[in-house]
Formats: sequence, C-alpha cells, structure tokens
Amino acid sequence: MQDLVKIEDCVILIDSSRSMVRKDFKPSRLAIALETAKKFIHEKFLIDPKDRIAILSFGANVTKLCPFSFDEEKLLNALNRIQVSGSGTLNEGLAFSVQYLVGEMRKLGGKTNRIFVISDNKVEYTDKIRKIINIANGLGIYIDACQLGKTEDHSESILKKIAKTTGGNFGFFNNSKAMLNAGALYASKKELKESIDYFGPEQKSENAPLISEIALQLRRPNVLDIRLLMSSKERGQEKCQICHSTKSQITGADFYSEGRYCPSCERPMHLSCVAMWAKKTEYKENVFRCPFCFFLLELPPSAVKLVEEKVPTEEPKIKLIDESGINMVYVNQVPEVEIDEINASCTYCHSIFLGDYKVYQCEKCKAYYHEPCLKKMYNEISACRNCGAQIIIND
Repeated sequence: MQDLVKIEDCVILIDSSRSMVRKDFKPSRLAIALETAKKFIHEKFLIDPKDRIAILSFGANVTKLCPFSFDEEKLLNALNRIQVSGSGTLNEGLAFSVQYLVGEMRKLGGKTNRIFVISDNKVEYTDKIRKIINIANGLGIYIDACQLGKTEDHSESILKKIAKTTGGNFGFFNNSKAMLNAGALYASKKELKESIDYFGPEQKSENAPLISEIALQLRRPNVLDIRLLMSSKERGQEKCQICHSTKSQITGADFYSEGRYCPSCERPMHLSCVAMWAKKTEYKENVFRCPFCFFLLELPPSAVKLVEEKVPTEEPKIKLIDESGINMVYVNQVPEVEIDEINASCTYCHSIFLGDYKVYQCEKCKAYYHEPCLKKMYNEISACRNCGAQIIIND
C-alpha cells in the first residue's frame, strides 16, 4: 500500500521554565533548545515550503510567539521573544497546542497535525496531561519530543510516554551536538498509511475517533435574525444557500421554521438540505463540512430523522430552482504543472490538492475539485456546488 505524505501544520512547543537556564548545555539549555527549533524550521521548509509552523512557549504561562506561518524569517524572529519564567506547565502548553490545532482542523481538513516539544522534562504525568494526550491521539495529532538533560532525567520520561501514545518520535540528548542534529532530523515528514487518511477525497478510510468531538453545531436563528426575517419583504423567509430557495425542497418547510446558519460563515441553510449534503459528504456519523467555508460541523440527530421520515426509501437529489434558466458552464482540467500552485481546497471534500488526482476548475466561480469529487457531484446534482451553475466536464 502506497504511503501518503501530506502537508503539515506543526506547533513547536518550547519549554521556557527556569530550569532551562541551566548551563550544563553551553551556553544554556534554552539557547540549545532555540537553536534546535531554528534547525527544525529551516529544514522543514527545505523539505516542503507549503508546511506551516506556529511557535508556543510554556513556563509560568503559555505564550503564543508566532501564529501559523510559511515565513521562515518571521518564525526565527519570534524565537528571540521567548522569556524565561516559572516552573514549566507542560499540561497547559499541550492543551493550548491541541486547542490551536483543533481550530485549524475545524477550518480545513487534509493535513497532518503535529506538535514538536522541546523540554528538559521537569513535569509530572497528571490526569490532566493523560486526558490531553488521549484527545490528541483521538484526533490523529502526532506529538514528537526532544528531551535534553542529564542521564538520570531519562529514566522516567513523561515525554517518552506522550510520544509513544500519539505515535510520535522521542529522543533524549545529553550533549549539544546531538540535540542540534535532532532539530534537522525531526523535520522529516510523517508518512501516513491510507488507513488513517481521515480527510481524503474518496473517504474510504476510518475517521479520527474524536473528530465528532470538535465539530460545532449549526446556529439557530437568534432574536435579531428573527426580527430581520419578519421585517423583510417575504416575512419569515431567507434563501437557503444549498437549494437556492426559500422553501425546503425536501420538506416544503419555510426557512422560518427550518432555517439554520453556519457558525463560521453565517450562510443560511435549510436543516433538511444540510442533512442531505451531510449524507453525501459525512466524515463520521453526522459530522460534515460546511459546503461554503469548509468549517467542521455536526448535524443534529433530529435533522437526520426528519429526512428519513420524508424520504424513507428513496434518496432525493437537492434540485436547484429554475434549472432551465441557469447557463451551462465548463469545468476545465487544471494543467498538472499548476496543481502545486493552487492555494485553495476542493469545494466538494474540502481537502487540499496533493497531486494524486486530476484537478478541475469551474470557469464561472473558479472553484476547484478533485476528479473523483467532481464525478460524484455531477452524478448528484450536475451542477457546481459553489455557484449552482449547471456544468459540462471539459477534459
């Protein structure tokens, strides 16, 4: 089975506690940790400049030194802002790192997520750390760890246990040269087997066990929304951005009674339309991505039941209104040499383009699709999911 190598989002988590100022590593433990991080960053961008890196430190407090970036100079400058304080709260640092990655996972799938910890291991394995590590493992987040210190510090390494649990790499170093070499070695890509390709366009594989735990629910109309709806020309109506109609084509319900909003992009959608979309693209059970902003969402069980009651034996297509008045547009194949330059994700499965499939683009709205995603979408609605125009596939 061929390995899949994906673009990565990596959080570098550096220990900035007081024990890191010890000088058994010249000029200090912290100085060597920072040089290790610099080598990691430099080598990582040599391997793949599309990878992104963020930098956090943990001491008395957790500090975000740099958000996710492709800019090597920006990341290196951020390391100079690190400040030593406290005794080191690894649990808080890991919790913040996981939370930060979860925010990115909600926005877009199709990436490998990892945390690279550099520390002298002056921590305890508490229930809180165990809970955080189990969450990271359940979300498919790898945690690599470089531990520096004396030989006796290695005997009961918490970092080793963390790396082993999440499938990451661990290394213990008691001299500066070995530590610095590790910075470059750890930059290597993670090779993922197809069996854990959680966000691939064909979605043949199992999903991250806890992926449903980070999905957010659709937003119900609030008081302000209802006032705006009631003051509009069509009282209580809003046009669903999936079926492009005010009334649900599956249940016949008005938006006033069945409408929901994406909590990220605020696009209005009928609950039944969302249920049909989720059924076609679900990641796990009732977890799916918004058709428009790709945000990870959870469908309420009542919506699934609603659709099953209305269409128990047949799976309807979500029809576009006034199809006869929609101009036909081409979706054209993108030249293979241009795929690496695409700075967007597939509008159907919301995964990034890795060059393993042909890519097509709608000539009207410029939305991109993997070839298998385009074929699935064509069989379902014969129209572009982004703009609603009827399409002709142009090879």
